[in-house]
Amino acid sequence: MPAPDHRLYESHPVVNSLILHHLGHGDVQVRPDIERYDGAEVRFRDGSVAGYDMIVHATGYVLDYPFLDRDLLDWRAHAPDLLLNMISRRFANLFVLGMVESSGLGWQGRYEQAELVAAAIGLADTDPAAAARWRAALAASPPDLTGGYRYLKLGRMAYYVNKDAYRAALREQTRAVREATGSSTGAGMR
Repeated sequence: MPAPDHRLYESHPVVNSLILHHLGHGDVQVRPDIERYDGAEVRFRDGSVAGYDMIVHATGYVLDYPFLDRDLLDWRAHAPDLLLNMISRRFANLFVLGMVESSGLGWQGRYEQAELVAAAIGLADTDPAAAARWRAALAASPPDLTGGYRYLKLGRMAYYVNKDAYRAALREQTRAVREATGSSTGAGMR
């Protein structure tokens, strides 16, 4: 297999653990990038040529929320531009849970997203001015969610975060909202 041109986790891994088994048994082969097709023959960038009965292009998926107008989520190229990948910058009552990719984030990360949304809704209900200040502070200084990684500039990486940095940001913002609850001064907001 070709050596990656990036550090571990700077691109979302797209390898099934069974690939090593099938490579070892000769069921599949690693080939270089395709240069062009000539009928049933495929010409690869290394100059090799092979014939194939079928070619399957695995194109992945495209992030989409067809039930919402893209303008509502402030789409930028391949993904919405949301605070913490979940909070609308323009609408105080619009949240998107689960629109985050990270190696190992799992259900705990989604649970922590839900905790923050519940706290933010509670603050907006009890003290709308404090909620507005919290949102403004978050928008003015959004946390770095990369954990120091330089993620590849690919569509599938548009909403990728570092698990530890993301979970720390969620916990910090949940704490800030909870501290602001019941306070009209906004103390504790960052």
